[in-house]
Order: sequence, then structure tokens, then C-alpha cells
Amino acid sequence: MALFRCSFFSRYLSHETQVELFLPDDNGNGKPYRLLYLLHGRGDDCTSWVRNTAIEQYANQYGVAVAMPFAETSFYVDGVYGKRYFSYLTKELPEKLLGWFPLSSHPEDTYIAGLSMGGYGSLKIGLTLPERFAAIGVFSAGIRPDLFPDFCPTQEDNDILHEDVRRAFGDHGLEDKDIPESLLRKCVEEGRAVPPIFHYEGKQDMLYEMNANFRDYASKLSVPYRYEEWDGEHCWAFWDEAIQKFLREIFPTKE
Repeated sequence: MALFRCSFFSRYLSHETQVELFLPDDNGNGKPYRLLYLLHGRGDDCTSWVRNTAIEQYANQYGVAVAMPFAETSFYVDGVYGKRYFSYLTKELPEKLLGWFPLSSHPEDTYIAGLSMGGYGSLKIGLTLPERFAAIGVFSAGIRPDLFPDFCPTQEDNDILHEDVRRAFGDHGLEDKDIPESLLRKCVEEGRAVPPIFHYEGKQDMLYEMNANFRDYASKLSVPYRYEEWDGEHCWAFWDEAIQKFLREIFPTKE
């Protein structure tokens, strides 16, 4: 198992950025590695999955490369008043990773998942470009950032959160291109194949209501969608369990 910590200049962001990448020991007799893009939450960074879960062990167990990019508090979009993280993550980063490492470029070998802000990002990216992914993982997602309650410990923290949302989406809230339900509906209306969506939520999560609303909406559409909930809060103990469940689902024959 190898962990690569890469720093490089991004032309889309106009500054240095970082990505961490696990390569497992077994890549299937010299074939390019399957690749999971694993997105962090707001307030975290590209090291958070490594520091708070056993993702290295899981990646090696299932023989999948795991790329963990840094996206600040961007919500993984091209911000109205912020940086171009959606373009960076969907254009520049894949180009660089595929050039540097023996990774598969095939959609059937490419996955995306994330927690909280990263759960929103996995839906935003995965449903905007559904033809590029074999599955989407959504863990305790901030489904509607414009509808976040004031759940931070202080009013100052809440003000910072809402300013992050404004910087990403502007002063008038989310447009259809940024609303997961609208993106999902558009895929259906246009006849685009939706990758299987695996949506996991904790029963005690502070964002439970917006995740339940997405569940109710997605469940009515003819798309491959699976929702599971169990006892858990908005915390790493839940997300460590969720990533293991997601990997078992997408690689069911790998022990």
C-alpha cells in the first residue's frame, strides 16, 4: 500500500493545492487501478479521511485507488464569489491523476463519494456528469446548503457558514444546476443513465430532515437508488461505518 501526498499548481484555482492518493498492493495483474474520489466535509481537508478512518485498510482490502482532494469550503462548485472547484475537480484533477498514476479512465471503474459537504459534492458532480461514474456514495449530506439551520456552536460560526454558502452560490440561493433533486430530475427527463446512488444517514444527524426529503424525492423516480439509515450522529464514527458499507456494496465479490 502506498500513500502519495501531492502538491501542485492548479490553473483553475490559480494557486497550489493538494491531493492524497492511496494505491493498493493488488491492482489485478497489472491492470489500471479502479478509482474512488473521496470528498471531505466543510472544515476538513484532504487528510481527514486518512486521520479519522481506516480508509487505507479498506482501499487495500478492495483493491481500489482512493483520491482525496482538498476543496476548502467550496461545496465543490464553481463559486459565484469563490474559486472554480467544480471545474478543477472534473477537468484538471482527473487529467493530472491519470497522467501521473496507473489509474483506469473507464466510467465503470470510477466512483465518487463524500461526507457532509462532500456528500453534496458527490451528488453535484455525479449527477452533473453521470456518464463518468459507476456509483455515487452520499453520507450525511448537506443536500441543500441554502437551507442549513443555525447548528454551529456560536452565532459567529453560523455567520461564517452562511457566508461560505453565499460565496459558493451567490446572494439568491441555489439554481437548478446546484440542487440535487433538480439534477436528478434532469437526468431522468433527458434519459441519461444515473449511476447507482448509495445514500446513508444517521438517525440523530442534524441534517436528517434534508436527507429524508431527498430520500422521499429520489425514491419516487425510476433510478437506481438505495437509502439506509441507522443510529448515528454527524460524526466520524458514522462515516467510517458508511464508507465500509459503500465499498461492500460496490465491490460485493471482493473479500
